[in-house]
Amino acid sequence: MATAVALSLIALAWALVAAPRGYGEGDASELTLALALGGAPHPTGYPLYTLAGHAATAWLHSLGVAWPVAANAWSALGSAVAIFFLHRLGAAMAGERLPSRGTERRLLATIPLVPLLTQPIWSAAATTAEVTSWQAAWSLGAAWTAWRLAGDSTSHGAGAGAPLRSLQARLFLWGGVIGLGLAHHATSALLATPLTIWVIARLRGASPSAGPSGAPSRPGGGSFALSLAAGMALPLLSWGWIAYRASHPAAFQWPLLEPGLGGLIAHLTGRAYGGYLGGFHPSPADARLLASSIPWLALLLIALAVTLAASPRGPRRTFATAVGAALLAQGAFVLAYRVPDPSSHLVPILALGAIVLPDLAARIRARAGGAVAALAAAALLLALLPAWIGADLAAKAHAEETDRLVRDAWRRVPFERGLVVWNNDLYARLRAYQILEGSRPALLVEHPGVLTWPGPRRRFQEAHGFDPWNGATPTSDAMLAQLPDLAARAGGLPAIDFDVLLREAGAGDEGTSR
Repeated sequence: MATAVALSLIALAWALVAAPRGYGEGDASELTLALALGGAPHPTGYPLYTLAGHAATAWLHSLGVAWPVAANAWSALGSAVAIFFLHRLGAAMAGERLPSRGTERRLLATIPLVPLLTQPIWSAAATTAEVTSWQAAWSLGAAWTAWRLAGDSTSHGAGAGAPLRSLQARLFLWGGVIGLGLAHHATSALLATPLTIWVIARLRGASPSAGPSGAPSRPGGGSFALSLAAGMALPLLSWGWIAYRASHPAAFQWPLLEPGLGGLIAHLTGRAYGGYLGGFHPSPADARLLASSIPWLALLLIALAVTLAASPRGPRRTFATAVGAALLAQGAFVLAYRVPDPSSHLVPILALGAIVLPDLAARIRARAGGAVAALAAAALLLALLPAWIGADLAAKAHAEETDRLVRDAWRRVPFERGLVVWNNDLYARLRAYQILEGSRPALLVEHPGVLTWPGPRRRFQEAHGFDPWNGATPTSDAMLAQLPDLAARAGGLPAIDFDVLLREAGAGDEGTSR
């Protein structure tokens, strides 16, 4: 426990050092606004992440911390929680094969951190306002909770003779864990499903205890389902916050969220992203990130195969099977999600897959000798440390340079009242400049793709008195690029494409694209 706490604090401290002093890439600007304002971010809404993060970032801001820095710190905290559970789970999976105590045990139990910490996708998740570090924290925390509830023979009541009331309480608690995951990210179902099957199988396999009449009593399927559903329901009540925000919007939030039950369901199910399901088409930059993780993914696959093949029948083997099924499901999702940046969805695979590495290292130790295995682990950590630190600091410098270029382009807008059009998800950064920093509030900032949806288009027309597309329906990027001219003619507003200003400021496409 002490080692896990120490490692998590070190991870937190480093993430705070490596975090940019401004807005990050991708969805970071939108999520910074959501955390600052308590608004509803993009589907599936992340209500618990937003509400808890709003409290944390608002508290940091009250101490004088800038909004983007405070939002980045919320992700850093998520990374620390993930590291804590990763260390604990890795040590639990190796079990008695690790040395009972000492430096050697600590080194071998620390190995699972290496595949995660050395990946650029993890650095981005841990240092900028994203949901990914907390998704990893939930994934590892859920796996550790499942093991403690149903797999760890040292856990009170987990084995034979567990009373019915204790089993139902465990299912209620596990239901709460599932609900926390679903309230955070829909892909949590890919892990929750195989782990739930494993937990129920383990708990139903517990020996029956005597009932009031002395006869054995075993919980039925209905009793298990009721306990599980009751536990899930509590965190899922947070979805009510999304419904509230749909009819009481914050100063900025996901613009496609519509009031009513239909709008809530569309948001919770991510209906706007339905067209991305099927196929695999990462951007060149994201493809490089994916390629850099392949060696680690191969190692994790080998380690999992060794654990499954070499472990005797029992809870560790079946637990590793359930985790393996979850990793395959997550991998299939990554390959079937046709967005430019699918690499962030590899983080749960890197995190969960690494929990079997201490077991593999302990097996190598048994053959090669304790000193050899410990020295190899220490050498691996020391060899990768400089590259890891350098990559994190380079990513920080890149993010801060991108923010400088965007701010420079923002200052180049040649009018104080008019329309600024940016066909990029980073348009939320311009809104953050306005709302959180009070910079040039009279400018109207719009994403042309957003204005092709009925709700935002209608609200724009109601607010400004003209249809931004003059009755047409854009079907290509070339048509979206016509928005400044159409708005200038139809509404008499001065208008400009922000990409033009970025090119003048010296920002290339690589620096500002998702």
